[in-house]
Amino acid sequence: MRDGVRHVATIAWGSASSNRILRAVLLLCIVVFGGAVGFMVVEGWGFWQALFFTLITITTVGYGAEGLTQAGERFTTLLLVGGIGTATYAFSVIVQTAVGSQLGWRRRMQRKIDRLRDHFIICGFGRIGRTVCEELQSASVSLVIVDADADAYQRACDQGYLAVRGKATEDEVLQQAGIARAKGIVCAVDSDSDNIVIALGAREMSPDITIIARVEEDGAARKIRRAGATHVVSPSRTGGVDIAHTVLRPHVANLMRRTGDDDGDFELNEVVVEKGSFLDGHSPQEWGKEHWDDIVAVAVRRSDGTTQIRPGGGTVFQAGDILIIAGSPSSLDKIYNRAIGHGSQAA
Repeated sequence: MRDGVRHVATIAWGSASSNRILRAVLLLCIVVFGGAVGFMVVEGWGFWQALFFTLITITTVGYGAEGLTQAGERFTTLLLVGGIGTATYAFSVIVQTAVGSQLGWRRRMQRKIDRLRDHFIICGFGRIGRTVCEELQSASVSLVIVDADADAYQRACDQGYLAVRGKATEDEVLQQAGIARAKGIVCAVDSDSDNIVIALGAREMSPDITIIARVEEDGAARKIRRAGATHVVSPSRTGGVDIAHTVLRPHVANLMRRTGDDDGDFELNEVVVEKGSFLDGHSPQEWGKEHWDDIVAVAVRRSDGTTQIRPGGGTVFQAGDILIIAGSPSSLDKIYNRAIGHGSQAA
């Protein structure tokens, strides 16, 4: 009901603003063309000369008297009194409406951000940030972009993302992006020092939040971990390692690149075992081939921090475990849907 009232109010505001602009422009046109006709009658000028003199008069540009007669001077006086006020009013209405519309649009976006829960904040909408956003959006993950650059902010808005313009190093900006309600934050700005400051601020404002930080310098990785980053990624190092793996193990590298492709037949995924889910307290053997026939349990990260590689069919999973599984997309979707139907969720 509340959203309906807001929608009606938005439409009404837009209609009222359009009417104001229409009235102001109509009044300005009447003055301009009225002045042009007046000079044509009083001075005997052609239309373009009369229109030109009317415009330079009401805009106070002025290029001299143009050899006006006494009658023309009287008419010009009247035009000055009424025309300048009308032009000023019309221009101010247009500017105020444009500014009000922009502010209203930003307020509506902020209201949408304020309603988000368990979303991700992406700091920086550069090359790395855009790729992260595309991947998260394809996975239907809610996100908010933070960028201080006007062009980057506008690109994000044009692509339909929720965005906040400002420096992510400032606490107020992160609060606008909903840091207290966010599930995670990605520090993907170009500066390592800025990413460190963002990680420090995010950890202070939300102690349990997941922080993924991008770094370029090797020395910055250690510092940003101390600042509170949960995961640290170096795109340049990762790219170099990927190239090396392609040289040394090309078939393995190609197989890993196919994971997540829409037309691929193999994926890696992870499922969080939550208390009361169909995985909690059970092993793959207990659920039989219906669920696990073409799925391989690659590893399980126990809640105590230990990792068990290639758990057997009799391995019992417990709440808090993170299960890494591999298989066809359809099989993984089956497990995922089964899991979320009993309280668990894919991470």
